[in-house]
Amino acid sequence: MVYNYSKEDYNDSKISKYNEASFQIMRLNQLWLRAEYYAAKGSLTHWKFILDSIWRELSADILRKDNKDIFILKNFLLIKGIAMSRKRTDLYNSINKRHEFLKEVQDSVGKGGSYQYENSDDFE
Repeated sequence: MVYNYSKEDYNDSKISKYNEASFQIMRLNQLWLRAEYYAAKGSLTHWKFILDSIWRELSADILRKDNKDIFILKNFLLIKGIAMSRKRTDLYNSINKRHEFLKEVQDSVGKGGSYQYENSDDFE
């Protein structure tokens, strides 16, 4: 089966006929639980690979953002920082920076926390 999609098929005004967001949030939750487990255990290589999985899970949403180049560049620089780490403490700190960055990315693409002013009566 061949699908021919034009650029207009991917504009922001369309929504999916099937809402995959809740499944993605569940997958992300499982990945974050594993990331925290490996971080607490000190298994830095496993932690790093779980963060790669989180990036893959969020990448489609990132590519839809206007400022996607900033996210992609920052992710690249954080990965480079991990690769350049020579001491275990430096490696831990580099992986932790990427962990924090991915949490911010998740929020910015709408798959994380949603915040409002404390004295606001606005409920969703």
